[in-house]
Amino acid sequence: MTSLFTLLAVSWLTAAPAAAPTGLVVRIDGDTLTLRARNTPLQDVLAAFVQAGVTVKADPDLDARVTGSVKDMDLSQALDELLGPFGYALIFDVVPGPLGNLERLEEIQVFRREGPRRIEPFMPETNFRITRGPAAGSPEFVADEILIAFKPGTDIDAFRRLIAQIGGTVIDSAPDLGIYRIRLPLNTNILALVELLKNNPIVSRVEPNYAYRLPGQAPSLAAAIGDAPPVAAAAKPGVPPVAVFDSGLRAVPGLDGLVAGAYDAIRPERSIEDRAGHGTQMALIASGAIAPYGSEGSADGVPVIAVRTFDDNGYTSNFTLMRAIDYAASQGAKVLNMSWGSETDSSFLETAMQAAQARGLVVVASAGNEPTGKPVYPAAYPGVISVSALNSDGTPWDQSNHGASVTIAAPGTASFPVGHQGPPGGYAGTSIASAYVARNVALYLGENPSATATQAKQALLRTASPAPTATVRYGSGTLDAAAVNRLLAP
Repeated sequence: MTSLFTLLAVSWLTAAPAAAPTGLVVRIDGDTLTLRARNTPLQDVLAAFVQAGVTVKADPDLDARVTGSVKDMDLSQALDELLGPFGYALIFDVVPGPLGNLERLEEIQVFRREGPRRIEPFMPETNFRITRGPAAGSPEFVADEILIAFKPGTDIDAFRRLIAQIGGTVIDSAPDLGIYRIRLPLNTNILALVELLKNNPIVSRVEPNYAYRLPGQAPSLAAAIGDAPPVAAAAKPGVPPVAVFDSGLRAVPGLDGLVAGAYDAIRPERSIEDRAGHGTQMALIASGAIAPYGSEGSADGVPVIAVRTFDDNGYTSNFTLMRAIDYAASQGAKVLNMSWGSETDSSFLETAMQAAQARGLVVVASAGNEPTGKPVYPAAYPGVISVSALNSDGTPWDQSNHGASVTIAAPGTASFPVGHQGPPGGYAGTSIASAYVARNVALYLGENPSATATQAKQALLRTASPAPTATVRYGSGTLDAAAVNRLLAP
C-alpha cells in the first residue's frame, strides 16, 4: 500500500457530494477497512465514512488529498498510513443481534497533531435522505439502506460474508426483532438489491427502510366553533404516560408538569425540538392541556412522553420507529399515539406494531386525512386502534378517511397556541382524534391499572356510543362525551 498527502489551499466542503468520486471505495467491517482512493480530497473520504454510518468530527481547516489502496486491513494500521501527518481518534460501539455481537466504528475524529486540537461535526446526518422507485406512486424509503432479518440457525460468518458481498455496513439493529439496519454505498439500486436478496437462502425478510411523512399542512378552521371545554391543569396520579411519536415538542403554556419524558429517536444524543409544530399539538391533546371541540372536558391531566420520530423535513423511517418503541416501553408508557399514516404496507412496520402490543402498549393511530376508503398504516394493522375524525357537532369530518379498518370515531377539531406549517388557531384532522382517544385510554388504565392492552381496547369499544347512521365513517361507534363518561366510570 502507498500513501500520498499534498496540502492544498482549497475550501473545506460541508455538503455531501452528489455521487461518490470516481474510483473511491470505502467499506468498514468491524475493525477492518477496505479503501481505494486516487488523489481524492480528504473531505470526500470523510464523506464516505459518513455514508457508512460513522459520525465524523474533524478540524475544519484540514485540506489534503489521499491516494491509497487497502483491503480488509486493520483499521488503525490503515489510518496510520492514510492520515499520515494528521492525528485521529476512534470510538467503537457494539451492535447486538440474534447472530451475535458485531463491533462497529461509531465515530472518528481527525485533527492536527500539533497545536490546539480543534474538531467540529463533519456533515452530521440530521435528516433522512429520501428516495423512491421509478414507478409512479412508488413507496418512499431511506436512500442506500435496507432492513434485513435472517433465518434461524444462520451462522454469523455467513452473515458477514453476505454483507461484504453487497458492500454493506451494519450500522444498527433491533435485537428483539432480529432486524439489522444495513447502509450501502452511495446511489445503490436498493429495489434491485432487495429483489436479489429475497432469493438468498439465509435471508428470511428484507425491505427498503421505508419512510413515512407527517400529515401535510393541517386543514384550518376559518371560524371559531363555540367555546372550548375546560383543560387539564396537572397530571392525575396513577395515570400511565402516552408516548407521542411525532415531530417533537416545544415549550408552550399548558404543558408544564405534564411532560414525563422527551427523546429524539433520530439523533438520541440531541435534545428534542419541534420545528413543524405537529408533535406539540398532539402532546397538548394527549395530555389534556387542550381539548377538542365537542369533547368531554376534564381536569385530569395525562403525562406524555414526547418522542421525536420525524426529521426537519417531516420524514420518519421504520428503523426509527423501532428505536422509539424501545424507548417508550422502557420509560413506562402504556399508550402509543401515532397521529400520521401512509398507504405503504411494510412487513417490518407491522412487526414493530406487534412488538409494541406484545410489550403491553395500546397502539392508537389516525385513519388518515383523505377520504379514500383505502387502508392507512400503521392504523390498519391488527390490534391497532384506527381513529377517524368528527366535527364538533358529532358528524363525520368530510376529509376523514373511512373503511373497514376504522375502529372508532372521535372529535377532530381544536384550537392551538402553536401552528403546524401555519399560524396558531383552529385545526381539524384525524391526528387530533387519535391523540384524544389515546388520552382517554390512558385515563381508563389509570382507573383500571390491572387491565391489559386488549382489555383497554375492548372497554373503549364496549362503551362507545352507537353511530347515529349506518356508515363506515364511524367504525364501531363514537367517543363522544357520554362514551367518555361510561369508559371512565369507576
